[in-house]
Amino acid sequence: MRKMGQRAIVCREIFLADAFVPEENRLGDEGQGFRGLMRTFDISRTVLGAAATGVARAAYEYARDYARTRQQFGKPVIEHQAVAFRLADMRTRVEQARLMTWRAAKRLDAGVTATTEAAMAKLTASETAAYCTWAAVQTLGGWGYSREYPVEQWMRDAKLEEIEEGTSDITRLVISRGL
Repeated sequence: MRKMGQRAIVCREIFLADAFVPEENRLGDEGQGFRGLMRTFDISRTVLGAAATGVARAAYEYARDYARTRQQFGKPVIEHQAVAFRLADMRTRVEQARLMTWRAAKRLDAGVTATTEAAMAKLTASETAAYCTWAAVQTLGGWGYSREYPVEQWMRDAKLEEIEEGTSDITRLVISRGL
């Protein structure tokens, strides 16, 4: 499949018709596959939260460093309130995502159910990655849209974080069921 981002991950379709798996080769009891898959989401959503937080942090740091050196109207663009406030929002969201991901991971490490916390971490971090990569492109202006800088690729890559392991809508559904 040709994708807009995360092109290093190869995606293919497979179709299984009348596939038989001998009992000794099954990963769990018959009829329990969906339940097992749902349990693995606690781990994978937490891992995705960490990955998305990393993308968001990279975008924030890149934009911050660029804003410190890029001059407009006689001063670094970081001294313009619109840019400074955008960077403040980026940093705040990165910290939120990081702390929520740590919380989910801490529960998993303790052997405690983390379905809601993992979903909250994944939702927060993936939407943070989308925001921060967009904000980095905005901060770099025309250069941010250029392939000469990594932020445009990060923006394309971040979109998948909102979709994989459950879209933001599905993740909100998981969270609402844990209320």
